[in-house]
Amino acid sequence: MKENFKEKPSWPDIAVQNIQLKKYWSQWDRVIMKNDILYRKWIHSTTEETILQLIVPNELKQEILEMLHDDVQSGHLGISKTTARVQNRFYWLGYKQDIIKHLQNCHVCNSRKQSPTRSRSRMKRYNVGVPLERVAMYLVGPFPLSYRGNKYALVVSDYFTKWAEGYPLPDMEAHTVVDSFIKNFICRFGIPRQIHTDQGGQFESNLFKELCEKLRIHKTRTTAFRPQSDGLVERLNRSIEDIISKYVCKNQRDWDEQLHWALMAYRSSEHETTKLSPCMLMLGREIELPIDLMYGPHPQRDEFPTETEAANSYVHNLETLMWKIQQKARKNIISASEKQKRQYDIKANQNAYKVGEPVWLNILARVKHISPKLQRHWDGPYIITEVISDVIYRIQKNPSSKFQVVHHDRLKPFYGKVDDWFKIPETKSH
Repeated sequence: MKENFKEKPSWPDIAVQNIQLKKYWSQWDRVIMKNDILYRKWIHSTTEETILQLIVPNELKQEILEMLHDDVQSGHLGISKTTARVQNRFYWLGYKQDIIKHLQNCHVCNSRKQSPTRSRSRMKRYNVGVPLERVAMYLVGPFPLSYRGNKYALVVSDYFTKWAEGYPLPDMEAHTVVDSFIKNFICRFGIPRQIHTDQGGQFESNLFKELCEKLRIHKTRTTAFRPQSDGLVERLNRSIEDIISKYVCKNQRDWDEQLHWALMAYRSSEHETTKLSPCMLMLGREIELPIDLMYGPHPQRDEFPTETEAANSYVHNLETLMWKIQQKARKNIISASEKQKRQYDIKANQNAYKVGEPVWLNILARVKHISPKLQRHWDGPYIITEVISDVIYRIQKNPSSKFQVVHHDRLKPFYGKVDDWFKIPETKSH
C-alpha cells in the first residue's frame, strides 16, 4: 500500500479492505518505507528517542518471540521486559497480546515462576456435634531418643471436645501404632465413628485399614502437602510443643515424660473455639489441679450428695449438665468456624477445574542433591481425571503414571499445548 500510494488513500478506498490493512492505514504517518522495507516510527517514553520498528510479517512472529524470550541470552524474563525488547526492534498488530500468550504458554516459565495471585480455595467446614464423632490421629517426631526408648508420639484428638491424648512410641511401624491406639484409646474411650489421618504409611497400611473395617470406623485423610486442611492438628501441635519446650531438660531426652504434663495443661485450659475446657466437655467437670489441693476446691465441687441422693440424682444431673454445655459448645464451634471462614474466604480465588482440563502441580517435595533455590516449582501438564469434591481432585501426568489426589491450592491452569496421545479415561465427577 505504501508503495502504490504516495499520499494517504481515502477511506472509501480502504473501507472494503481487511481489518489489518485498515489498522495500518490509521497509522499511515508513522509507517515509512526504507530500502524497500517497512518500518513504524515509535517514540520511546523515557528517552524520547524515535525508534524505527521493523514491521514483521505473520510467519516471523513466533521466531522473534522465541529469540527474545526463550533463548539463553534472553533469560525467560517477564512480560514487561520481553515487551520492551520487542518494542525496541519490531512491530506487528497485536504484538502485546501475542507476548502475553507466548509467556502464558511457556513451559519453562510456568514450571519455575510463582504466581503473585496463587490459587486459593474457599474454606471447607466440618462441624461435629458429639464427643468422638470424629477424631484426628497423627504421628509427631522424631524426637531425641528418650531415656525410656521412645522417639515418636501418637496423638489422638477429638474434634468436638478438643480432648487430646498422646502416647510415646519407640518406632512408627504400623503394628506399633495400631497396638497403641487399641490399648490406650479404644479400650478407655470406646470406638470413634470417624478417624481423620494424614497419608502416612502407617495409616494407609492394610493393618490399619483392616482395623477400621472390623470396627466400622469411617476413615478420611488429608491431601498430601496440605497440613492447613486440618486446623485442629496444627493448633494442637503448636500448643503441645510450646509447653514441652518450656519444661524439657537440656538434652531433651525426657520429652516423653513432659508430654503427659503438657496434655494435662492443655486439657484443663479453656479452648478458644468452644470457650470450655476439654475436661468439662469430655468428663462433665473440671479436674482438680495441685492449686486446688493447696487452697481447697471450689465451693460447688465440695457439695457432695449423700449416698441415696447420689444413687438417684447423679446421673440425671450429669446428663443435664452435659446436654447444656454441649449445646453451648456447638454454638461456639459454629460461630468460630463461620468467623474463620469469612476471614479466610476474603482472599479466596478458586478455580473450578473440570475433568479433562490440563493443570500445573506445585512441587513441594525436595529432591536430594538439588538446590531448592534452583528447583522448578511446578510440574506438568497433568490432566484432571476426577473431581472428588470442589477442592479435591484426582490427576494423572500420562497414561502410565500413577494417579494423585491433590488439593485445589496446589494446582494452577495450564495454557500450553497438551500432547494429543493423552486419552482421558472414563471418570466421574461429583
